[in-house]
Amino acid sequence: MLSIIRCLKAEYRKCKHSMLLYIHIIIPILCAVVFAGYYHISGWEIAAKVSAYLEVMAIAFPFLIGIIVGLVVQIENQAGHFQLILGTVPSRVATYIGKLSFLIICALGAIFLALGVFVVLYQAAPFTIYLRAGLLLLVTMLPIYLIQLFIGMNYGKGASMGMGIAGSLVAALMITGLGDSVWKYIPWAWGSRAMDYVVLAWDCPQLYLQMRSDFFNGMVVSILCSVCLLVISLVWFCVWEGGKNGE
Repeated sequence: MLSIIRCLKAEYRKCKHSMLLYIHIIIPILCAVVFAGYYHISGWEIAAKVSAYLEVMAIAFPFLIGIIVGLVVQIENQAGHFQLILGTVPSRVATYIGKLSFLIICALGAIFLALGVFVVLYQAAPFTIYLRAGLLLLVTMLPIYLIQLFIGMNYGKGASMGMGIAGSLVAALMITGLGDSVWKYIPWAWGSRAMDYVVLAWDCPQLYLQMRSDFFNGMVVSILCSVCLLVISLVWFCVWEGGKNGE
C-alpha cells in the first residue's frame, strides 16, 4: 500500500507541469458552461437536455482518454524511455496500480467538475440523477483506461489517440439502433448506454422497469470484463520491457 501511495505521488510530480491536469479542469468547466448557456435559450424538453449532455460526456470520454494516456506515455518516454516506471519501484504491480489510480482520480475530478458546474448553472433535474450518472460513467470508463494504457505503452502516443477517436465514434454509433443488441459486449458503448438508462429511470420509470434487465446485464458484463482486463493488464505489465520510443 505504501508503494502505491509513493507511486501516486510520483505520478503527480511528473504530470503537474504538463497539460494533463489542465485538461481535467478546463475542458469539463468549458463544456458545462457552453451546454448550460445554450440550454437556457433552447426550447428542448428538460429530459432531452439532460440526456444529451450526459451522452456527449460519455461519447467524448474515450477520445479524451486517448489524449490523456497519450500524454502520459509521452511523459514516461521522455523521462528515460519508460525506465523510471520499470526500474525505480520493486513492485511492478504497485507501479501499474499507482499510475491507473492517478488517472482514475483525475477522471473522477473531471466528471464531477463537469456535472457539478452544470448543476449549478442549470438546475433542472434532481442532483441524484447526476450523482448516479457520474458514478456509472466512472465505472464504465475503467476498462477504456486499461485498454488505452496497453495500446499507448506498446504502440505509442499516436496509436493511443487514434484508438480514442475510434472509441468515441463507436460510442456514438452504439446510442443508435445499431447498438440495441450488441452494446453489452462493446466497452465503448457501456458509458453512453448507461447514461440513457439513468435518464430513462428518471423520466419514464415504467418504461425503465420493462428494460431494467437489459441495463443490469450490460453493467454485469462491464464489471466482469473490467476485472478480467485488470488481471490481464497486471500480468502483462509484470513482463513488459518497454514500448516504442517513437511517437
